[in-house]
Amino acid sequence: MINAVVGATGEMGKNLLIPLMGQLGTVIGADEHSSVEKWQAVWKADVIWLAVPRDAVPTILRGIVLRPDQLVIDICSIKRRLSKTVKQTGAAHLSLHPLHGPFVPVQGQKWAKISTHKDASQNPHAKKIMAYLTDQGINFLDTVSEDHHDFMMGVTLSMPELFTIVVDKLVDTYSRAAGQDKPSMEQIMEWAVPASNALFSAYIHSINSSADWLRKDLIIGAHGNLIESAKEAFGELSQSSLEEINQQLSCQRLFVDALPLEERKRIRQWIERWFVDANQKMFSFHRKKQMKPKLNIQHLEKKSDIFPVHQDKITVGIHGIEGCFTHESALRFCEELGIDSSHLDFKYLVEAERVIKAVVDGEIDRGIFAFANSGSGAYVSSTYAMSKYTFDVEAIYGMEILQCLIADPSVNSADEITEVFGHPQAVSQCKRTFAEKYPDIVLTYGQDSDDTALCVKRIADGELPKTTATLGSQTAAAIYKLKILEYGMHHDPFNTTTFAIIKRKSI
Repeated sequence: MINAVVGATGEMGKNLLIPLMGQLGTVIGADEHSSVEKWQAVWKADVIWLAVPRDAVPTILRGIVLRPDQLVIDICSIKRRLSKTVKQTGAAHLSLHPLHGPFVPVQGQKWAKISTHKDASQNPHAKKIMAYLTDQGINFLDTVSEDHHDFMMGVTLSMPELFTIVVDKLVDTYSRAAGQDKPSMEQIMEWAVPASNALFSAYIHSINSSADWLRKDLIIGAHGNLIESAKEAFGELSQSSLEEINQQLSCQRLFVDALPLEERKRIRQWIERWFVDANQKMFSFHRKKQMKPKLNIQHLEKKSDIFPVHQDKITVGIHGIEGCFTHESALRFCEELGIDSSHLDFKYLVEAERVIKAVVDGEIDRGIFAFANSGSGAYVSSTYAMSKYTFDVEAIYGMEILQCLIADPSVNSADEITEVFGHPQAVSQCKRTFAEKYPDIVLTYGQDSDDTALCVKRIADGELPKTTATLGSQTAAAIYKLKILEYGMHHDPFNTTTFAIIKRKSI
């Protein structure tokens, strides 16, 4: 099967469709700058994906005649009866919409599948594509028509975008009525508590996550004239009495109380955890302020036995080199429990198995190693090593992994960086941040042996160009005297690694 992606350099084409379809066979990518020969190849493909704005499709397909066995798949956010345009080509038409966008892992994504006038259910390419996407873990939401889909998008996409305008107007009007200066969005976010933080973070996310053309399309081109509906709604609100508003508040309470308790708890937890963390990152990390990683102690034996003070020095094996996140976690653990870390003699043993074996053999007093991450799951090498030896677990704790953008001291800003080289896990944890903030920086995935602190050390030793930065801990940057250009580059606010402190098995 040959797939062609029209709009190959856009985010949906480049980051979603081309990698996804590459597993099915040849992929041809084309955009407005492609050659005539490339476009000719596109129109001969078995499946033609339209990853372009909806209003660009009629121009792209004008005069194009395709075979009935060919399949055109559009993934436009708004359809506006696009099937009529595709029908004129003579090809079968499958209308899809990846609701999560291009940066969420494919497994677990939800796509809308829209019924159109030309049913593609019998097209062999459509059958193969749908079976393949389902096997990838994509869930499908069936919609009965393009109008039904566009109404859904009006509620779930257009209304949040329109609400940014409502917020601006309401804050401005309320400020004047209260005789106060209009606060900036930054001030509002700093004032916010979790409930309001959800509201104003949604304001920023709506503007930040969509291209300007898409925002205009979602608001101005929304199904059923959403703007007029909004004007009418606020006109009715302006005529409402206080008693009517009070009745509406009671109806809202009844509606929410009717939801299952577990669902309400889940929503509340999501809002409070996600948006509090988002607020913290937005107004601390992005101001380049140093932050203390959160620490969550999950299991703790007797505190006095963790690092006994009766010895002059306690030797502690570290999974990694000096400045790695395991080292940083050891320092944070000591800080959290009020333990003097200067009493510890750290031995940097790099690998988890070396740490465990050194403890079991009595070569060191304690060992600290990582064995799981909230995003990537269990560390396979640590799990295998744990299964081979017997030891006592003194503590288990999780630490927030704050990935920092670290560069040579001569570098003044991220604008001077052309490449980021780092441990593959570190780069993976930050790729969405780079895609949104620094799309021109090339991300280079190192090998598993390229420890984050080792990458920092290589910059300090001059082994990498000054235009190359890396990702690592605040501790590593301090040890190797490098500059942190930005804190908190990871895109997952719950980016946590779990560590264990062990000792030799008691007799």
